Parts: sequence; structure tokens; C-alpha cells
Amino acid sequence: MNAFAPMLLPLIVLLSCVAVPVAFMRMLTPSLAHGRHVLNYRGREVYAGLGIVWVIWAGCAIVCGVATAAVDDTTALVALTLLGPLALVASSLGLIDDAYGTGADKGFRGHFRALARGRVTTGMLKLLGIGVASLVVAAILGQVAPWRAGVSGVGQLAVILVAAAAIALTANLVNLTDLRPGRALKVYTLLAVLGSALVLAATVSGTGLGASSSTLAVLSALSLLLAMLGPVFAVWRFDLGEHGMLGDAGANAMGAVAGAVIVLGAPLWALALYAAAMLTLNIASEKVSFSAVIERTGWLHRIDGLGRLAETGPTPESHESSATSTSDVVDSRYHLEDDHDAQEV
Repeated sequence: MNAFAPMLLPLIVLLSCVAVPVAFMRMLTPSLAHGRHVLNYRGREVYAGLGIVWVIWAGCAIVCGVATAAVDDTTALVALTLLGPLALVASSLGLIDDAYGTGADKGFRGHFRALARGRVTTGMLKLLGIGVASLVVAAILGQVAPWRAGVSGVGQLAVILVAAAAIALTANLVNLTDLRPGRALKVYTLLAVLGSALVLAATVSGTGLGASSSTLAVLSALSLLLAMLGPVFAVWRFDLGEHGMLGDAGANAMGAVAGAVIVLGAPLWALALYAAAMLTLNIASEKVSFSAVIERTGWLHRIDGLGRLAETGPTPESHESSATSTSDVVDSRYHLEDDHDAQEV
């Protein structure tokens, strides 16, 4: 391989996974602004559809993965060919829930209760679909991820199930955080950094996807992080500026992608710890309001508010009484505090 070829990796990522989503969302948002509007957490009208960026990114990720594999097929960027379809599945199922979900059945218990009565909710459809997609991704990643070492037979199947659960639970957790402008993007960014760091550690140690040198390992890990942050760059100002809303189409895709990258780089002990943490947080969300915890915790509250508009304007209560559109009432459930962040699935 040409010595200068690895330098093409960040350029390929920048052009495909960053520049294209940014350009498309810049051109698409005027159309979204003339489309369906919903109420956010404080009653401001915002347009729906920012989550579409993940559909755009999915195609870019596949192309980027193939292109970088042509440069060097040993780097972690090859995983983008898998992350693209995962994002597409999660975003599509989230879009279905955004468009057709009624909000009548809340949380895991609500969806399973409906299923026991012979009724499948859009939330259950999303849960099952992302779960199956996560299982497929985990099984493929199990061929190269560090946690595969020393595990075989029934044990390997069990670890694959744990990895799949980690991906699916991350998708739901990020969705739970999408209750304030910018919050889900910040959580996703943190998870993306964690995932890229784990991938770098695994690559350098030789337990994950290989690389011909430590320089290439660092370059590929940073390029992977850049690729993951492409959609964040594309929608950040629209979300924090309270122009638009990510919805399930965006939040679920973000979580699934972040979870998959963490699974790609995690050794067995870290995978078990991470999956346990995700399960604990998802279970806790059924009883605890994450927004209330953030409000009471000074440093979390300050980070959560970074870049957000000042707390002025109409209150959610004033809009709830005057809202006449069913879509407004349904979509505002993602952001009104008295609905509990616990209830998203």
C-alpha cells in the first residue's frame, strides 16, 4: 500500500459522512420548515423530520466503508458498511413510531401489555425490529470484536445476545434523552467518543480490527469518530436553535450506531459492564425522570444547557390547552416533562 494512502481516510470520511449530510440538511430544512410542525417541551412550534439526516448518513456510511476498504481493509472504518444499514433500520422504525404512534401505551410494560392482549404497537414494532437488527450486527461484529477472544460454543452465543442487548438498549436510552434541544446529540457525542476510544485501544492492542501501524490505528479511530459525528454537525444548530426536532427517527438511529461502535471495541469485561449499565438505566427510566435528575444536579444542568436558547416564551401548559392538532399532542409527548422520559421505547 502507498505510504500516503492512509491519509486519504479522513478525506473520504469528511467528504462522504460529513459534507454530504451537512449539505443535504442545509438544503432540506426549508422544505421541512413548511411541513408538519409539533410542539417542543416548552410549547414552541418546531418542524419534525431532523431525524431524516440518519437516512442520508446511512447511504453515505455504506459508500464510505466500501471506499475506505479499498484503501485499507484492515481498519475500523470497514464497520461503516454495517453501521449504515443499522442506522437505516433504526431510523425507519423510529419514523414509523413518529408518524403513527399514538402514545397510548407507555414504556416497556405498556407495549408488552398491549402485546399480551393481541395488539402490536408501533413502539413494540420498533423494539422488535431494532432488536433483530442489533442481533444481526452483534453476530457479525463477534467475528472481529475483542470480546470474542476465549469464548466459544454456547458461551459465544450468550455473549452475542449480550452485545445485541447493549446495542438495542443504547438506542432506547438515547431516545429517552431526547427531551430537550441538544441533549440527545450531547449524549450521542459522548458515546461516540467512548466507542472510538475503545476501538482505538482494541486496534492498538491487536485484539480488534487490525492495522498495519499505530499511526494508522489512531487515524482510523479518529476518522471513525468524525464519520459518526457527521449527522451531529448537520443538525446541531437546528436542534439547539429549536427550529426542528430529531424525533425517534433520529434518536433511535444515533443510539444504535453508538452502541454498535462501543460493542465493536469493547473487551468482554467492558461489554458486560456496559450492557449492565444500559439495562439498569433503561429499567430505572420506568420510575425516574432523567430530566428531574439533571435539573437537580448542578454540573449536569450546566452541560445540558450549553448552547440552548434562554428559558423564555410560552409554557407547555398554555399550549396543551389550546392544541387542536392530534399530531401536535402526540409528538409533544416526547418533550413534555409530566409524561416522564421513562415512557419512551
